[in-house]
Amino acid sequence: MPTDLTLAEALSDPLIGLMLRADGLDKASFADFLDRAARLQLEQKLTDLQERRAEAFYVRLAARETIQEQARSL
Repeated sequence: MPTDLTLAEALSDPLIGLMLRADGLDKASFADFLDRAARLQLEQKLTDLQERRAEAFYVRLAARETIQEQARSL
């Protein structure tokens, strides 16, 4: 069972509503904040994925070059 709230659930949650009122925020501002945070998190995950893929590519490339060098020395 997921424990994270959807955006709609967060915006309709009474405790979050009380927190927003206490902090002087409206639901639209909070929704924008959550949207920006989600987009930033997605961008970071994509950047991390690209970096891992590039690193894996260069590791495979180096291994291939090593194998080719060994084959030439035979």
